[in-house]
Amino acid sequence: MGRTYYLGADIGTTAIKAALFDDSGRKILHHAEEYDLIKPSAQRVEQRPEVYWETFKTCVRRVMEGSGVEKREVRAFAMDSSAETIVFLDEHRKPLDNFYVWMDSRAEEEAVEINRRFSPEEIVRATGQTPIDPVYPATKILWFKKHKRALFDRIRMMCMCDDYLLYHLSGRFVSHGSSWCTSYLWDIVKKDWWPEMLAYLGLTADQLPAIQECGTPVGTILPEVADELGLPQDLLLVVGGQDQCAGAIGVGNVSPGIFSESTGGALMVCTTAAAPVFDPQGCVPCNYGIIPDSYMIQAGAKGGILLRWLRDTLCQEELALEAAGKGSAYDLMDALAAATPAGAEGLFLMPFFGGAGSPHPDIYGRGTLYGLNLGHTKGHIIRAFMEALACNITKMVEYVETLTGVEVKQVRSLGGGSLSPLWCQIKADVLGRQVVTMENTQDAACLGAAILAGCGAGTWSSIAETAQRFSKIHRVYQPNPANRQVYDQLLKKYDLFIEATRGYTEALSKL
Repeated sequence: MGRTYYLGADIGTTAIKAALFDDSGRKILHHAEEYDLIKPSAQRVEQRPEVYWETFKTCVRRVMEGSGVEKREVRAFAMDSSAETIVFLDEHRKPLDNFYVWMDSRAEEEAVEINRRFSPEEIVRATGQTPIDPVYPATKILWFKKHKRALFDRIRMMCMCDDYLLYHLSGRFVSHGSSWCTSYLWDIVKKDWWPEMLAYLGLTADQLPAIQECGTPVGTILPEVADELGLPQDLLLVVGGQDQCAGAIGVGNVSPGIFSESTGGALMVCTTAAAPVFDPQGCVPCNYGIIPDSYMIQAGAKGGILLRWLRDTLCQEELALEAAGKGSAYDLMDALAAATPAGAEGLFLMPFFGGAGSPHPDIYGRGTLYGLNLGHTKGHIIRAFMEALACNITKMVEYVETLTGVEVKQVRSLGGGSLSPLWCQIKADVLGRQVVTMENTQDAACLGAAILAGCGAGTWSSIAETAQRFSKIHRVYQPNPANRQVYDQLLKKYDLFIEATRGYTEALSKL
């Protein structure tokens, strides 16, 4: 028998990626397409449904056209997606509004309302999640009900990004617990919808997709869609997973004690657990995992989207140089940051743009750049952003260490941030731990999805064993002792700022 191939796609916050892998886990071709988000106001972040579908189709076609692989040799497909990005469909399965992107925080009042109705203990025991904040679907659903009641009454189905795309590919509404566990609608222990939350929001289970385990075959692709995308008509479609879980699978994070961090649009620290780990402090959630009956502790906050905001807002010169073919804007930003001393000469950022995430959740948190003086330059600001996110990762890792009792000596890095050697070194220096990138770092989520596709097709019998076999270390970043004192001081500033502003940001929001 000849080679067989597996297609994986990653439906991200600001881009869609697709990659083709052979049955040894070797990448054949990868393609990514970016898109701009719609931001009607400071707190609203949306995307047109057709943008996801058209961008997805472009990515898949480019991979198939450029790979040189005969389409008949492509056996199965699965995808992952950022969770919490939701759309509402009518009886004709047409969108009633744009997708509300995960970082959309319009539903602050609704988050407060839900937290008043359900205690932290009720929430964590049913969903594994922390007290809710505005980015999560339950708050967006309640906002939609209160502000667009006529449209709410027409909802026949609601789905996440990958659910929506899978419907276009298969004609079926099927999803997975690794995404819907963060909706606050799904019980991670009973593996069923949480009836009390559905009743509170005015929903019924038939308005939600059928939940299957990740790696479950869905059926073959619709023939007309296969022809449009250059895929075989017998292509098997397989249930994928949440993007952070898929990325963790792609770098071999499949057993307790292995940690991965992803700095994509979001910033996540993940580790696998064999059973639910409920945080009594309500600071770090426990999600349902990609591997059946496994769980994943995921501490999250806003991540690389902050660097994109910085690029698009303050780095027009670098964008112009990129447009002129003189290098990537991000690489040019890295060069400015690299020429700046560790600690950015006293400048530091609190990266809470539109709310603080784990392990110090605060729905009223806001970004603050502190310590500016006339000697600071753009390079100082860029480095302060990188160091701030490294501080957030460090606090997440330290908290999860305490929660699980597992010491972290190495962190596997993936996502767009892992492509920056400078940023990886900053993370290692601030963490005081070894940071490693994997050979498939750039494609980790796509590889995780492709592994699910192959397991669904029966090519591989074990998700965990396959993930471990395919993951290989590419580069190791050791902490630089020369920067330890500077970053110890920075971490102290971080803690002091959080303590000093506790409750203050909420009071400011009500002025």
